[in-house]
Amino acid sequence: MVLQWILNTSRLAALPSASPPSAGRTVGAVWVGARPYAAALRDVMEALGRSGTEVEELTFLLSAEPEDATRVRRGLLALEIARDRVVHSDRLPGAPSRMDPALGPCLTLRRPSGAPLFAHCGPGCVCGCHASVAHIQFVERRAKAGRLTAARQPLFEMVASEHGLTRPDGIGPSAPGGGVSSLLARLAADISAVTADAPTEPGPSSVFLADVSSAAVLLLGEGIAPGPRGRHHVLRRLIRTIGGELAVHGIPVPLLSQVIDAADATYRIPAGFSPLSVRSRGHVRDECAAFERVVNRGREYVMSSGLLSGGPNELARNLVRIRAELGVPLGLSLRWCREAGVEPPLASVAFEDLRTREDG
Repeated sequence: MVLQWILNTSRLAALPSASPPSAGRTVGAVWVGARPYAAALRDVMEALGRSGTEVEELTFLLSAEPEDATRVRRGLLALEIARDRVVHSDRLPGAPSRMDPALGPCLTLRRPSGAPLFAHCGPGCVCGCHASVAHIQFVERRAKAGRLTAARQPLFEMVASEHGLTRPDGIGPSAPGGGVSSLLARLAADISAVTADAPTEPGPSSVFLADVSSAAVLLLGEGIAPGPRGRHHVLRRLIRTIGGELAVHGIPVPLLSQVIDAADATYRIPAGFSPLSVRSRGHVRDECAAFERVVNRGREYVMSSGLLSGGPNELARNLVRIRAELGVPLGLSLRWCREAGVEPPLASVAFEDLRTREDG
């Protein structure tokens, strides 16, 4: 068995800044060699259960040739999966394009995630009432020159979105971990301890910081340094997102290093990685110091440049411009305005933000 972490930085770079980085990560498991369907599926069920997924709530969307479908259904029955939880579907929402039922049976595991919008909603619906947790394929055939031939080495692949695992929508605040799955619960708790003295109420989101910092330490562990382009810029954006979340809630930016330390100790090292190197920790300190200079310069500019004396629309334009030119988070500029007794109209700020993004 090969178990691999995949951090798709190109997808991360394309995500809106408010999107959780776990949306760009997948956990993949690959088995090479012939295995009974029931044995491979049992491994998947056990792994998902350990990650905090309620396996009993899953529905299995099956896309397969008729003879393959029969064998998969038998394997699921052997695991005591009720027949009505296995649904044939020609479309598997969110499945990788390489998963082709012509090469072997495909499964997408779906869980309820919200109230149905329509009377005909079901597990295969894309309205948001269900979310994909994992995608599975038994690769038993290969396509060569337009013909299908039996694979010399059968392959079993499972791909699970970490976002699907760490965002169990159906779990309420009263659940263990406050609605956070076991993948991030311990890290979120450690970050809550780091930020316990936040002067604002409520304080920063420990779940959000856990999500962002876990992505940051994975990139740092690969030897990547913050920079202006590509994956280096992704890392810079992640680190400064942590700093911005802290600063918005009145927490000193240098505590950013403690959040990174917590993510390394609680999330990355237990996964089998070595601790972050001295060089990587130096990158964090340098980026923290650089962001602190941005914050100090931005606050001085907002509070002393006469910017707050302009009209609502002009103020909104200036706040968005400061973010673009100085790198000051918009939420932090809004906090400074409120400290000075000025309440910028959020509708105007949102309009200017949208217009600036559309103009590129």
